[in-house]
Amino acid sequence: MPVPQRVNFLVEQASCLLLTLMALGEFVVKEAIELATIQTKSTLSGLRDKGHIKAVLCESMKKLGLFLFIVSFLPWLAVLFVVPFLPLDITQKTTLSVVLAVGAEVCFWISVVLLGKEVVTKYRRYLHPRYLWKKIKNFNRR
Repeated sequence: MPVPQRVNFLVEQASCLLLTLMALGEFVVKEAIELATIQTKSTLSGLRDKGHIKAVLCESMKKLGLFLFIVSFLPWLAVLFVVPFLPLDITQKTTLSVVLAVGAEVCFWISVVLLGKEVVTKYRRYLHPRYLWKKIKNFNRR
């Protein structure tokens, strides 16, 4: 397979992965809405409690956001530890790295939108190397 065809194949596979993630998100949202409508409590007049639907939907969005936040770190790990050791040309490795990086950033920013800046800042602080190093030092002192 010539190099341009391989690069096109890698780009197609990465775009397919992104579309799969988007479809998964859409599925989770639809399931959350269906679950919320099933679990709603009827009032005396027969109307559904909109506050309960909103609470269930927000909880599902938070779960989806956390999932995307965690998934956004996996492509960076692949770029650092997997892609350099693949038996590909340098152009293919570069293309794959760029596609993975873009996919990681897309997942991260979607999770920021779903979770909010405060939640993402909190979790990102826990993953900062300085924080982890302090935790390791304190653990060794015990």
